[in-house]
Amino acid sequence: NVNVDVNFFVMQSYKTMVCFLTSWLVIFLGEPVRFTPWGIVSGLFWVPGAACGIYAIRNAGIAVAVGTWSSIQVVVSCVFGIIIFQEAVKDKAQTMCAFMTLM
Repeated sequence: NVNVDVNFFVMQSYKTMVCFLTSWLVIFLGEPVRFTPWGIVSGLFWVPGAACGIYAIRNAGIAVAVGTWSSIQVVVSCVFGIIIFQEAVKDKAQTMCAFMTLM
């Protein structure tokens, strides 16, 4: 059993590079290449957020860290979808119940 102490920013750099390189594989599926400002904003949030996730796993453990950031990610995605992108909600009562469940 070997314990390697890699800085979480280095680990995040590896994850980001692999994600960037593999994201180009969709071109072979016929998907056109599109660049949007929202993609840049998403990347700016993703990189430090994932670095914080690695740091959280080291300090709080994988169960607590993943459970916490997963629910926060769902709430932020829903808020962005409803408020920023004006996506319609089918049932407001069920949406509120889902938010309360995550809290």
